[in-house]
Amino acid sequence: MQYEQQGGERDLRIDFMRGAVMVVLVVVHIEIFSLFNFFAWERVGLISGAEGFVILSGVVLGIVHRKIIQKSDFSISMMKLLDRAVQLYKVNLTIIISVYLLSKVNLVDLEIIKTFINWGSGEVYSLYPGDGATWGQLVTQFVLLRHGPHQIQILGLYFVLLAFTPLAIWFFKIGRPHWLLYISWVLYFYNMQFPSRPTMGQFEYGFPVLAWQVIFFNGLAVGYYKEEISHFFIGKKYHALVFMSFVATIVFTIIAWNSPNQAFPEWANLGLIEAKVYNDMHWEFFDKNKLGILRVFNYFCFLVVFYRFLTLFWVPINRLIGWLLVPLGQASLYVFIVHLGFVVAVEYVSNFSQIRPVFDASSFVRNTIIHTLCIIGLWALVRYRVLFAIIPR
Repeated sequence: MQYEQQGGERDLRIDFMRGAVMVVLVVVHIEIFSLFNFFAWERVGLISGAEGFVILSGVVLGIVHRKIIQKSDFSISMMKLLDRAVQLYKVNLTIIISVYLLSKVNLVDLEIIKTFINWGSGEVYSLYPGDGATWGQLVTQFVLLRHGPHQIQILGLYFVLLAFTPLAIWFFKIGRPHWLLYISWVLYFYNMQFPSRPTMGQFEYGFPVLAWQVIFFNGLAVGYYKEEISHFFIGKKYHALVFMSFVATIVFTIIAWNSPNQAFPEWANLGLIEAKVYNDMHWEFFDKNKLGILRVFNYFCFLVVFYRFLTLFWVPINRLIGWLLVPLGQASLYVFIVHLGFVVAVEYVSNFSQIRPVFDASSFVRNTIIHTLCIIGLWALVRYRVLFAIIPR
């Protein structure tokens, strides 16, 4: 088919979606306000790029490893998954240590990735140990992934999830996917009632494993059973699914455009929901850190609609922007790693550290150009395979 590649091995629609997710993540992490923020900051529903990164990673792994098991053996799949997990751990640890050592040289100001700014309160949190830490403490904290740039913290989550993926695939292999999904949802609801950080990793402040595993393993199941799901949702069932997902997505988008987020201009707030009501509802059902249940439902509906939209209009959409998003999606891990350099570069060149990311007509065009150049820059690195032999994809 026109949206498949390499003899049906790749679904370019999924690569396109992953590319769009990477653009959102880049925009969010380069903290300036531009045109892209009207799509990236909970505007198309109460969702972000992080959920897409996790869900679609699960979907792709499910598709790929079912084919590996069919062609070879479960042991091959298991070894590949564990190798990937180790690779991710090494990348994560390398970045953490490299940032720390470079900060000691003082050639470049790395505060933008060594700290986290809460723009709501103005508080600045250090993400690395203080000067009084011993080498033993440093090594222990780094090895356990308890420090590091917040922009790449999701890699810690991804490493843990990958480490447990062979067990998940085993459930699929023995024909017991419902066992995995039952355990996954029990852990999710348990964490809702009793929030916890089993790894004690710093990344769990933003991406608690017991919450975020639910979208990964459900995505893994969707990818693994993609053919069976496609055969089930045919005809009226499929159209009903798409219609209900479309309606829900519109509703969630309208809710999102009532956000009292003062970073946006007044005309970007529909004003249909009072600020307190909105904030209470967001915390209870849409919070990102604990992964509120309606946030999960919102993303499910959005992905169904997005996938259907790409299916219907693939040719014109692919010609318009597929050249950009598909390569970014196919090398999503590479893009995610390399984008950290663009975060530092923009901060260094433009010195935005004291400017809160809010809508400002005087800098709106400039910021949009900066975001665009960063996205094109990442695409160019992928296009010319810069350091592909060293940085995983």
